Amino acid sequence: MEGVEIILFAESKGANEISERLRITYCPNVRVSRQGTPYVNEMFEVASNIASHSICCFINADIIIYRNFSQNLLRINKLLTSNYLIVGQRKDLDWDQEIDFSHDWETDLSKTVTQKASIHPPRGSDFFAFPKGQYGTGDIPNLLVGRQGWDLWMIYDGRRRKRKVVDISPTTMVIHQNHDYSHRKTYITNLTTEEEALSNYSYLPHGESYIYTLLACNFYFIDGKIKRNFARGDLSRAVIYELSLRKHIPGATLVKKIITKFGLLNFLSQRYSA
Repeated sequence: MEGVEIILFAESKGANEISERLRITYCPNVRVSRQGTPYVNEMFEVASNIASHSICCFINADIIIYRNFSQNLLRINKLLTSNYLIVGQRKDLDWDQEIDFSHDWETDLSKTVTQKASIHPPRGSDFFAFPKGQYGTGDIPNLLVGRQGWDLWMIYDGRRRKRKVVDISPTTMVIHQNHDYSHRKTYITNLTTEEEALSNYSYLPHGESYIYTLLACNFYFIDGKIKRNFARGDLSRAVIYELSLRKHIPGATLVKKIITKFGLLNFLSQRYSA
């Protein structure tokens, strides 16, 4: 895409060659775990130092985006200017072909997506966009990319720091190319309980390891505007997020337990909407 600078973090066969051919900034020397998994904080810090533009976006390499993706990021940046985090939901697709970008590839691909893709549950995000410089040294713990939990931490941290965490799912489609995990150095039996996932989860508040999905976003982007989001209409869940983030306030934890146990707010919502 014109005007977009790409920074590729990788140390795999062919990465250097493709970077030279496409004039991509190549960063092979990223700190990794003993299993060879890159650390997120290392990549964010490097990108923040070398990026040329005012908006940075981390995106997984198995994601396909359309032209309106960058256009929507620019629009949101113009509206908010600072202190935001942009995230979104993906659609999963079996796709093993090269895309011919010389013609109207978006229309052709969209037809396949409509017919064959499935929407992924709103757990985490495969991309994060934010103002350059928002994440400095020490702002992100030792999270491991591609392992469960790190994307949940990003959303939690955005809410904890009172940022506008914007879900662009209503207007922006991203496509995930389904794949196996043969690239892993260790065999996986359960993605949620393997060592590196547990390491990521350890940085989330105790008892809240799985709640900061895309439902935790406090804003969403639609029709060129940013609007308040209340857990996509789940009032009880929205209040639980607010109480969880304010657990230091006396009584907040008790109220959260009551709502969780009895589903009080959902009951009231159903009663008064009947």
